Amino acid sequence: MRIGVHPDRDRAFSEKWREFLLARGAEVIVLDLLAPDALEQAKLCDGIMWRWFHIQDDKQSARVILHTIEKYLDIPVFPSGATSWHFDDKVAQYYLLAALGVPQPEAAILWDEERALAWAASARYPVVFKLAAGAGSSNVLKLGSCAEAERWISKMFRRGVFPMMMNEYRPPVLPRTRREAKERIVRVADAARYVVTGEMPGLPEHWWKPEKGYAFFQEFLPGNEFDTRVTVIGDRAFAFRRMNRPGDFRASGSGNIDYDPAKVDPECLKLAFEVSEKSDFQTMAYDFLYKDGKPVICEISYTFVDTAVHDCPGQWDRQLNWHEGKRWPEDVQAELFLSEVATRLAQRDLGREPSPDLQGNRK
Repeated sequence: MRIGVHPDRDRAFSEKWREFLLARGAEVIVLDLLAPDALEQAKLCDGIMWRWFHIQDDKQSARVILHTIEKYLDIPVFPSGATSWHFDDKVAQYYLLAALGVPQPEAAILWDEERALAWAASARYPVVFKLAAGAGSSNVLKLGSCAEAERWISKMFRRGVFPMMMNEYRPPVLPRTRREAKERIVRVADAARYVVTGEMPGLPEHWWKPEKGYAFFQEFLPGNEFDTRVTVIGDRAFAFRRMNRPGDFRASGSGNIDYDPAKVDPECLKLAFEVSEKSDFQTMAYDFLYKDGKPVICEISYTFVDTAVHDCPGQWDRQLNWHEGKRWPEDVQAELFLSEVATRLAQRDLGREPSPDLQGNRK
């Protein structure tokens, strides 16, 4: 079996995938799917893995390339289209979960300024305002009045708002390293220059496309001092609780994690497994809050920080049985994908042409 792996930006996932696949006897080809001959490279593989990131560069390339390979070359990919079409798009996630009837916070997605202003005039505050893009609690604000909502509506339907340029300059959490402190100073200067002169910000370099043409408001759910992150990979679920940032309503990116499995609500695990199965997700991380005492899904993401998942002391299976022991999520993903590719190969007709070797010759 030949698996192609496109290196991800920090190599965290791709290197662990490669090591696991080689240990399982698979042939691994390191791909460059951004090269002009991307599709020719893809044709040499039985399956392809590419952990693309939530930045504009990856979003406009990887999504298109992997869709073409999966849909028109009929080669399994990780992440699949079902798993990733809604990645880093909270608006798409809302519509997906709503179509599935999954419990989530109430939301208003407005596609023109007039309707958005009318909604803001009748809304009950506080509300949460979000950009479609963003991770680690970035691009998320709690608005306390109609006037605040109107200001953001005006921005979203006119000049637009750059991701990572909203609320990232006044967080309650101090920078943890000199590098973070330096980056914050640079970003504050860029943001100030953008506000005063309209000059496009130079940083952050990977979020160069503004969000505009919509307004996304979500109900604020008080009393949530943490969220529950459940990551489902195949028939395994890793879970932990993330405490809110000090003096903040947001938990994502706080780094304050409680790994005690006894504190994880089984209802969150059940719902995560149900949604993954119904949606045919290869892997998915779910963020849960509580509304009226019941868990609701706020956001989903096919990728995540691997060390946070690895530090879970064990995992649950679909029957919610606990299995002690840490595992790298990359190993579970690669194992799942190997099984998926093997099944696909076994289902192919015997009369189908065999796959080519590295020189393009049929074997």
